[in-house]
Amino acid sequence: MADGCFRVVQLSDLHLTVDDREARSEPRLFGRLTGMNAAFRRLLANSVVQAADLVLVTGDITDRGDPLAWRVFWEGLAAAGVRERTRVIPGNHDVCCLGVRPAASRGKRVAEDLAKLRAGLGQVGHAVESPRAEVLAGGRVVLLGLDSSNPGNVSALTNAVGELGMPQLERLARLLRQHRDVPVKIVALHHSPNIPRAATARRRGLEVLDGLMRWGHEVPAADRRALRLLCVSHGVRLIVHGHLHRFEDRHVNGARIVGAPASTEPVAVDGRRGLPLVRYTLTPRNQVRVERLVV
Repeated sequence: MADGCFRVVQLSDLHLTVDDREARSEPRLFGRLTGMNAAFRRLLANSVVQAADLVLVTGDITDRGDPLAWRVFWEGLAAAGVRERTRVIPGNHDVCCLGVRPAASRGKRVAEDLAKLRAGLGQVGHAVESPRAEVLAGGRVVLLGLDSSNPGNVSALTNAVGELGMPQLERLARLLRQHRDVPVKIVALHHSPNIPRAATARRRGLEVLDGLMRWGHEVPAADRRALRLLCVSHGVRLIVHGHLHRFEDRHVNGARIVGAPASTEPVAVDGRRGLPLVRYTLTPRNQVRVERLVV
C-alpha cells in the first residue's frame, strides 16, 4: 500500500479436490473440468495475487467439502505466502450434498454441514461466524461476510440454492450501523443477489438462465430484496459474489453488484486465454476501481 492504494483480489469457485486429477462436480457426464488444483497454484504465484493486500475467496473453495481438499487450499496459500492475507466466504459446495439424503431431521443435517465447514476453516483458525465484519486499509474499508451456503439441503437439486435468513440479515444491519463511519463498505457472499431475467440478460450480453436455473442459483426473493435495501440505505459501495462462474458488473436498485468467474476455469478475454480474477483498487480518495483480469 506504498502508493496509498489498497488492492483486493477476488477469487471464486475454485472447486479444489483431494486428487489433482479428479474432475469437478458438474451436471454432465463428459467434458468435466480437471486441473483445478494446479490452476489454483498458478494463480497464487501470479504477480497480481502476490501484490494484493487482501485475497478474498467467495465460496466453493472445495468441490465436495472434503477436509483433504481444504488442506490443498490452506497449504497452497501458505506456500505462496498469502495465507495471512486471505479471507474466505463459504459456498454451497463447501457444505456439499451432491447425492440425496432424507428430508427429515433438518436440524441434524444442518449441524453436520456446519461441522464440516468448521473443520475446513478451522484448519488454520479462520473465522466461521456469519455475518462478520473486518476493518481494513487503516480504517478505510470494512469487509462484511455473509454465509449463503444453505446447510441442511437434501439433494443436488437444492444444494445450489442460496439462503441468508432474517436472523443473519438483522445482524448484518447492526454491523452496518456499527461501522457507518467507515468510508467504503463491501458485502461479500457466495450466491448472487440478482440474476437477470431473459430480456435483461440479453441486453447485458449474458447467458440467459430460465426460471428454474434462477431459482436454483439465486438468493430467495425476500432475502435478496432485504439485502439490497440494507446495502443502499447504509451506503455499501459493493456487493460481491461468485457461484455463477461468470463475470458480472451491474447496478440493481442503487446497489453495485459484481460477480466473479470461476478462477480455476481458463477463459479467453480479448484474445487472451488464462485464469480469471477480479481486482478492486481503493484509491487514496476512497474511489474504487473494478477490473476483470486474466492472468
